[in-house]
This record gives sequence, structure tokens and C-alpha cells, in this order.
Amino acid sequence: MKVVGYVRVSSESQIENTSIVEQEERIQAYCKAQGWELIKIFRDEGLSGKQTEKRVGYNEMIEYVKRTTENIKAILVLKSDRIHRMLKNLLVMIQDELKPLEISFISVTEMFDTSSPQGMMFLQMIGSFAEFERELIYQRTKGGRISTAKNNKFAGGELPYGYEIVDEGVIKHQTQASIIKRIYQDYLEGHSMYKIAKKLNNEGISPKRSTKWTSQGIKNVLLNQVYKGIKIYDGKIEKNGIVQKGVFPRIVSSQLWNSVNEVIKRGDIHRK
Repeated sequence: MKVVGYVRVSSESQIENTSIVEQEERIQAYCKAQGWELIKIFRDEGLSGKQTEKRVGYNEMIEYVKRTTENIKAILVLKSDRIHRMLKNLLVMIQDELKPLEISFISVTEMFDTSSPQGMMFLQMIGSFAEFERELIYQRTKGGRISTAKNNKFAGGELPYGYEIVDEGVIKHQTQASIIKRIYQDYLEGHSMYKIAKKLNNEGISPKRSTKWTSQGIKNVLLNQVYKGIKIYDGKIEKNGIVQKGVFPRIVSSQLWNSVNEVIKRGDIHRK
């Protein structure tokens, strides 16, 4: 029987620990023990299992089994979460992509083969337990962050533009903080969000998550209460969110923040 394999790691630390190699070796050993011909192994390194459109190896594999003349009969993984973390996504792949091609999905360590009804049932049982475990971990992590936030300490997560983390806690990133001040002052002086973004881009100043500033990015900065020293965790104030003061040092005064937001409420029109 001809088969292909798929391996994935989701972080640099895993790559350093050569878990990709370990996955490949165990798949190869399993195929040898079964007397199967392993045609090819596809890999994704340093990529999350959530967004398949970004996983080059995964997409190459799906296209390969659709178009090859090798008569592939199964896709092998070391563990099912290497190919999809969510059960529903895994089932969609099996039903929509593999079943029409009469290709089975086989997990080496979980010992199931979707070519049989029993294998499909076992897969769904394992997937349900895995999702339950992930939800428990998420809730524990969320609970820990909420507890930390209630104690008025930095509860983790991505820092907003303008801040950095040190051993003592969150401090201003001096260069970025000066950009934040400038954005507020320019807006209050009558510049539009579009013009502010355009000027920053022309000067080669980039935001945190992308290469270019946009009007929406500028608006997000102007609306963010963290810049006046207030951080809200777990929802909005009116929904009993946890309001922190002092964890994030203020970059603009409350007066400047309030003045800017009053202008925004009136509408960003007729501005230069």
C-alpha cells in the first residue's frame, strides 16, 4: 500500500528539539513494520495548526494526493493534532478531501484508521477528549490572568505599541511613546487619521503588527485607554471588566485623551 506522511511543529523551540525528525522517523518505522511504501513526507515547521491556508506543506500534500498517479491509500501522522487541532476541521478534511479519493487517515500513536467505521468512531472519541482538555487548559490560563489582573499586575498578552516589558514590569518604550504622543497631538491640532498615517509611513515609521499605518490603526491608538494609564481585562467596563490603573504608565494625560475622544465622537470630517 502506498502512503504519504505529514509532520508539523508549531514553535522554534520544537524545531530545536528536532521533533520534526522524531515524527518522521516514527512514521517511517511504522510504515516499514506494516510493509507499506512511504512515497513522501510533507512538513510544516514553526506553524500553528489553526490556519491551514498558511501551511505550505499541508496544502502541497492535499494537492499531491488529488493529482498524483501513485494511487495513495492513506495519509499518516504521528498524532492527529499534528494535522488539525480542532476535531471539526479534521472531520471536514476527512469527509471532503480524503473520502472522495478513497484515502484513509491514520494516526500512528492513537492507533486508528478511518477506513473503517470503528476507526472513525475512535477518532471522534479521541478528538472530543482532546478538545475538552484544551478547553480546561484555556480556562485555567484565563483564570490565572484574571487573578493576576485583579491584583493590579501585568497579566500577560501582547503589549500595545508604546510599551515594553522588563523585570520590574511594564515601562514606556521611549521612541514609540513619543510617536503615540505625536499622534494624539496631531489629531487634536486638526490632522485627519489618514494624513497622520500617511506621514508616519512616509517617514518610515512602522506600527507593531504590520509594515504600514492605516486610518483604522490610528483610530485604535486614539481610542485605547491604556495610553492614559487604564487597562481593562475580561470585557468592557459596563460588563464588569477588571479595570487596572498604574500597571501601564500613562503616555498621554487624561485631559488630552478625553479631548481627542470628544473630537472623534463628533466625527473625523473637515480635517486637514
